Amino acid sequence: MSALSPKIEHLFSQTGDKQSDMLAELITWCDINTGSTNYAGLMQLSEVLLSKLSLFGGSEFVRLSDRVVVNDQGEEVSFSSPPIVRLNLEHEGKPSILLVGHYDTVYDENHVFQNCIDLGNGNINGPGIADLKGGLSVMFKALECLQEVGLMEEIGIEVLLNPDEEIGSPCSGAYLVERAKYHDVGLIFEPSLPDGTLVGERKGSGNFTIRVNGKSAHAGRDIESGRNALVHLTKLLNEINALHGQKHGLTVNIANIQGGGALNVVPDLAVGRFNCRIESNNNIAWLEDKLAAMVAGYDAVEGYQVTLFGGITRRPKPLTKANQNLQNFITETGGLLGIDVAYRATGGVCDGNNLSQSGLPNVDTLGVRGGDIHSINEYMVIDSLAERSKFVALILIRMANGEFDFIRDSEKLSKA
Repeated sequence: MSALSPKIEHLFSQTGDKQSDMLAELITWCDINTGSTNYAGLMQLSEVLLSKLSLFGGSEFVRLSDRVVVNDQGEEVSFSSPPIVRLNLEHEGKPSILLVGHYDTVYDENHVFQNCIDLGNGNINGPGIADLKGGLSVMFKALECLQEVGLMEEIGIEVLLNPDEEIGSPCSGAYLVERAKYHDVGLIFEPSLPDGTLVGERKGSGNFTIRVNGKSAHAGRDIESGRNALVHLTKLLNEINALHGQKHGLTVNIANIQGGGALNVVPDLAVGRFNCRIESNNNIAWLEDKLAAMVAGYDAVEGYQVTLFGGITRRPKPLTKANQNLQNFITETGGLLGIDVAYRATGGVCDGNNLSQSGLPNVDTLGVRGGDIHSINEYMVIDSLAERSKFVALILIRMANGEFDFIRDSEKLSKA
């Protein structure tokens, strides 16, 4: 395709005209608080999204297992998870695309950041406006365009909208990895960088919790009989922190410590949390073995019980042959719309890591242009709503027209 057909030109002109309607709808979504732990708010928006997806076919909820966490008291507690919102349109013998987005945000129901504000400079500030509710708007409009040009039956489409991406997809991640096995390409709607740059490679990431049980004692009368869980934990965390940089691209961030109380009491419980980012899949086993050995050593000390929870839940997303093939096609498609597409590597993670784990080539920053995400300054470039909708629509249209050479990094499963 060297130029856009008159039909597509007309369709994209209409898309631009409808941007204000898209923005108005998007603001209503952002006005619903969907912090990752706000079950009621997430359920409210999931119903809205289910209805929206039903316009393309039979949408459904995919129920997820409870989320289990270790709280600051060292107790394992469970929380109900909202569902994945799913649409699956299979067409036998046709290439299939997996579209993924999340509807949770990092702002809980008590956060000060709850509403959208037009900044008057072409940008709008709002919770989740870029990450990722703006991306959902782009996804839906692109599907509408594909439907308008009569190509919905020329390509398989599965949409998965998950409720827990901002906390690492602990409940939905395994389902995403499984569904990725049945498709040819994945498109994810995280925001691009403000200038439109997309993410190419990503590190892997894991969150870990360590619980140390010691023995309480009076700090004045009987301190020697106590076993100070807080001191034991900090010594262990110092050793873990020393792993930082021992493998290329490995980072360790000791992020939170809870424990202790009255100054005349030896603490008998301490809980520590840390994150690791890792660049190579080949180093995951090395890291896990190191952590396990350290924990075992501290657990063997008389009077202490030391338990490690968590792990690397998102494996690295390298630049493979199939990913490069997809990136080249998206760059070419952007050029047809006058969009310069560039890529860069990042230490951040998203569900693109999960899809990559199944060998599915994917580009994971096809949402709106925006910035300052995860802060009260989060914003979206308003004109990127229509711009990115046309961009993704053209990607889908060209794929449905047979203009893309689908290759994977591992064999696609033939039956869903």
